[in-house]
Amino acid sequence: MSPIDDLNVQPIEQRLAGLRQRQRHLTIWFVCLTTFALVMVASLFLQKEFIYRFFDLSLHVQALDLPYSIQEFIPFKQPVDYFFNLLSWVGWLFLKLLVSFIGAFLLLSWIKKIGFFQRRLQAWSQRILAWIIAFILLWSGLSYLQYDWKDETEQAYQQWMSYKNNIIESQIAQDLQQARISSAEKAYVLAQVALMHRPVDRQTANVYVNQLINIEKNNPTQFKDYNFKPEQLWAMQQQLYGKSVTPVTQSLEPRVQKAEKTSQIVNLLLLVLSFIFISLSIFLFILAKHLKTRRQRIEQTLHRID
Repeated sequence: MSPIDDLNVQPIEQRLAGLRQRQRHLTIWFVCLTTFALVMVASLFLQKEFIYRFFDLSLHVQALDLPYSIQEFIPFKQPVDYFFNLLSWVGWLFLKLLVSFIGAFLLLSWIKKIGFFQRRLQAWSQRILAWIIAFILLWSGLSYLQYDWKDETEQAYQQWMSYKNNIIESQIAQDLQQARISSAEKAYVLAQVALMHRPVDRQTANVYVNQLINIEKNNPTQFKDYNFKPEQLWAMQQQLYGKSVTPVTQSLEPRVQKAEKTSQIVNLLLLVLSFIFISLSIFLFILAKHLKTRRQRIEQTLHRID
């Protein structure tokens, strides 16, 4: 190659290297911002329950609250820390989102180096399908790990409360039948078991919650002596009726209003952040695609010249 040719070609090669580097940086930023956008979108669906938990409230019955007179019938020693389990579940969800999303890109870039897959992943639609398959495989693997590491005490609780068709089949119901406790205490526990059943046994839960409502209405002084947790009663009524229906649960309304207001503010912030991250992700994707097309066009032109 003559010195003149070298002077003409070298700047083009440098510009191509610069285009590759800028495209690579934009792709990395696109992946990061898209991951943040997915986290923000997932948080929109999780934040309300999470914020209510900070106010010691729950929109659904998640923890089995047992009166002191019933705790002796627990066939295992350590209670389940449900708030820690909620944090663990949220942490696992974010971990699965991050690892599956980023890992799918890394796995796709690795298999594209193999000749067999390189010939079959030329089309954009094929690469998208391969990315979805990689995402599902990584998500499934992490879900298996999450289930495999599940706390043994929590599994014992689930086994104690489990039943197929009738709540009387459960071990906890049979233990309560033998216990010398009031009908209110039995209704309090079995209502929680029915609401924690999967799928939710609304018919059975409604029977026991109505018993509690009638007992409180007929003898409010005695009902307070049971020391039932008001937050748990509120969760039962909220899950079944969507509102508080008794004086004990209605006394929690100021706290409920604070939790709801905080949730609305956080929801608005997450919506704004989601919009920003999604917009930036789309912009970076378009820009990276434009640089890739420009680089390929220059390379094809140089190839024809050679």
